[in-house]
Amino acid sequence: MERAGPPCSGRLIGTERKIMASILPEISIVIPVYNEAVNLRELFTRIVSVIEKLNRTFEVVAVDDGSSDNSLEILKDLHETDSRLRIVRLSRNFGQTPALYAGFANVRGAIVLTIDADLQNPPEEIPRLIEKIDEGYDVAQGWRDNRQDSALRRIPSKVLNKIVSYSLGLKVRDLGCGMKAFRREIVDRMSMFTHHARYVPAEVYWLGVKVAEIQVEHHERAGGRSKYGLFTLLRLNFDMISSVTTAPVKLVGLFGGLLSFIGFAMALRIGYIRIYYGNLNDMGSVTAIFFFLTGVQMVALGLVCEYVGRIFVEVQAKPYFIVRETIE
Repeated sequence: MERAGPPCSGRLIGTERKIMASILPEISIVIPVYNEAVNLRELFTRIVSVIEKLNRTFEVVAVDDGSSDNSLEILKDLHETDSRLRIVRLSRNFGQTPALYAGFANVRGAIVLTIDADLQNPPEEIPRLIEKIDEGYDVAQGWRDNRQDSALRRIPSKVLNKIVSYSLGLKVRDLGCGMKAFRREIVDRMSMFTHHARYVPAEVYWLGVKVAEIQVEHHERAGGRSKYGLFTLLRLNFDMISSVTTAPVKLVGLFGGLLSFIGFAMALRIGYIRIYYGNLNDMGSVTAIFFFLTGVQMVALGLVCEYVGRIFVEVQAKPYFIVRETIE
């Protein structure tokens, strides 16, 4: 007697796939949140209004990066009224990039967008980024038109763009804009990375994907204070540069070679003066040169130690972020 297999098993699997496709959202929007309580309600309302006009299913993944204000409570209130908002709460403040990757690890949409919570990039620009993904691009990168930040932020950003663009061979107007769109497979590949020194534009370039740049509006901060002071900006910019290139160490090496040549020329001059004019007593110049060269050596040692420190962090293999809870 012939044994029958599972009835309609292939049809059931196909049905399950269709059901899952209908449940999963088409678009996921990741928002890193750190002490942005004053902006969250307006931000979420505007995002919902914009995406609903597209007639596409979506979710918003807000990552609370250890906020010390009532950002988490506001997110929970918004979640109670709209379940399309999902909350990923980190155990402490890890930083903006780890918060983004925590969001990437929890998205479900086919298109993934990122936007900052300060409302400087208006959510109304989101459809333009989505259009570029629909056209076939892997990544749509916003660049800020008429940037409304202080010179303290604009100047380091321009310098960073030049250095990173030159190091990676890119022609990108604005690497620091937080408004981006990705195909889901790109985000999945980026989430597989295990290193800690991550810089999203560099990771995208390394993957060799097709990138489009979109000019987006930029407004003054709607409320709250910027989390980036002068020291933080300098540190962040150096972290970004050192995460994509060893150019600082190479530059110090070239500078050291130049100084060696100058020192050799000065030694020839001093020898010449001693031979033809007798004893030479110029302690002031010698002292100045000594302190200058000592400073150069300390800078070079600091750069080398910075890269060694990164190796130490990578060897420890600690998690890039720790999720305390997920509310969905």
